[in-house]
Amino acid sequence: MVVENKKEKKPMPKWLIYTLFILKFLLGLFLIWWTVYMTLQSDVGKDDDNAFLSSYHDIDNNYNKIIERNNEFNSKYNVKFVFNNEIIYGLSHQDVYLSQRVIQERKIRKDIINVGKNKFSVFIQDKKGNEIKNGKVEILITKNTTHEEDVKLHFANETTKTFQIHSKGYWNITGVVEVDGSKGYFYIKTNGKKHTN
Repeated sequence: MVVENKKEKKPMPKWLIYTLFILKFLLGLFLIWWTVYMTLQSDVGKDDDNAFLSSYHDIDNNYNKIIERNNEFNSKYNVKFVFNNEIIYGLSHQDVYLSQRVIQERKIRKDIINVGKNKFSVFIQDKKGNEIKNGKVEILITKNTTHEEDVKLHFANETTKTFQIHSKGYWNITGVVEVDGSKGYFYIKTNGKKHTN
């Protein structure tokens, strides 16, 4: 006769099951609390997109109006931007649709911003070629990931501004041009890699 040494499997004691359940439940509650706490301590919401110098809520709600205003503005006026040595004609918002990787591949609107000193100029003319002197231009130069290095330029009856950039990376140049109540919007994606001497 063969004797088998089979041990019977005993169920876990109920006190251990309840204790493990309570510990797992408390751990889950702690992890939820920790996630909420860390989110509130972070910069979430402080770096909202501010394309066209407005909140993304306003842009979402009024995008078609912005396009209509751009078309109206472009039918009345010609705008020329000179960003350091790069000349850009007209108001365009098409870069808003592009990913930052596209900048690496393209030949135009690349390396517009210098790390160091920069010079931006804006020239506005009516369709007859007469220079507009009472135009207002607001430009925001911002990194696509943070607002810590934002540069805001306000042009009122002037054409040229200078400013400093302290780090390389991908930058967005966005703004509004206004003449006699007519507004036009632009958005340019570029990068800051060149160093000025």
